[in-house]
Amino acid sequence: MAINRLVEIGKSALFTAQQAITVAGHNIANVNTPGYSRQEVTLAENRPENGSPGQIGTGVHTESIRRAFDSFVDAQLLASRERLGEFTASSNSLARLEPLFGDANNQGIGAGLNEFFGALQDVATNPSDLSARTVFLSKATVLTGRLNQSAADLTAAQESIDRQVGQTITDANRLTNQIADLNIKIAAAESRGQHANDLRDQRGVALAGLGELIEVSSIEDATGQLTVFAGRGQVLVDKERTYQLVGVPDLGNNGLLAVHYDAGTGATTNLSSVIQSGKLKGLLDVRDQTIPSLRASLDTLASEVVTQVNQQHRSGFGLDGSTNLDFFVPTGTTAGTMAVSLT
Repeated sequence: MAINRLVEIGKSALFTAQQAITVAGHNIANVNTPGYSRQEVTLAENRPENGSPGQIGTGVHTESIRRAFDSFVDAQLLASRERLGEFTASSNSLARLEPLFGDANNQGIGAGLNEFFGALQDVATNPSDLSARTVFLSKATVLTGRLNQSAADLTAAQESIDRQVGQTITDANRLTNQIADLNIKIAAAESRGQHANDLRDQRGVALAGLGELIEVSSIEDATGQLTVFAGRGQVLVDKERTYQLVGVPDLGNNGLLAVHYDAGTGATTNLSSVIQSGKLKGLLDVRDQTIPSLRASLDTLASEVVTQVNQQHRSGFGLDGSTNLDFFVPTGTTAGTMAVSLT
């Protein structure tokens, strides 16, 4: 009996060591896998046998295989991902806007204004010089063309960002569906006494990806399933059930998409104003605040140039004695509509 007991103890030791080596190999194999959590083997003594003069040990076994996971650190990382998603989206969008004005290569509106007023000064110095007048008209046409193009480019950039908003909403819905599917698998595995380590890692990656798109928070219940909230408490995932984000054209914002929440009741709730972080926040800020502000500045510049130049031009006289003429089209007081009236 003593020999058999020794053999069983040796077998348990070898089998347990084999499991530990397998887990270590799994950790090494996934060292570069995004979202992977290192797994740890917990060992425990086998149930002892009663004997004389006391209980006799029967070896070792693997009690559990668990993830090396810190929920507090994970929550901090999720919050950082939300801010990263917001700042990355803003940075990328602003980087695309910067070249639209061409000032870095001296081909922008600032250079156009300098050339325009320089040519105007030449005409004022020598009014009868037809070549100076021709150059002045040419510079005026170039200036209006640059303002027209900048306005058109801003509109195109806004529409491009709007398409990104729609794609981001689609991506968010895909991730919520993935989280709900993993909730079901995790609950099924752990109801059988297993630790769904790899499934939990996959769900963590999906949740982190969702956090990069929109501000989220989550609660885990006793079965291991997550309830995920967005914005200010709207439920995106409730165990195996999902609720969708919807892009709804906003007629009060030139038909651009507003982010709505569909609770499945037939009515939707606009979340655009309460989204605090994530890629959607960055995109909406540039689309609805930065670009309109730039457009308003361009329109103000165009309006002032048209108004002031026309006012002075009407008080002057042409070579043929004509007067009270507008240099720019008086109704073109925006960057997109500004145009030269004279030929």
